[in-house]
Amino acid sequence: MTAGFTTQRPDPDLQRVSDALLRAGQRARELARQTGTGIAVQIDGELRILRGAELERALKPSDEG
Repeated sequence: MTAGFTTQRPDPDLQRVSDALLRAGQRARELARQTGTGIAVQIDGELRILRGAELERALKPSDEG
């Protein structure tokens, strides 16, 4: 998963947007897996539909840091 973004604005809601978007993406992947549907994602500028094994790999935590 990518790190998200940060803001210099003092609005506390804006400071929590990045975490909320990451949670929403994770939930969308989980729901797609549970319902057997694909999910559209952009990887390296290319639009792809993840299904099956690809989707399972996307759900596993990465070792990237």
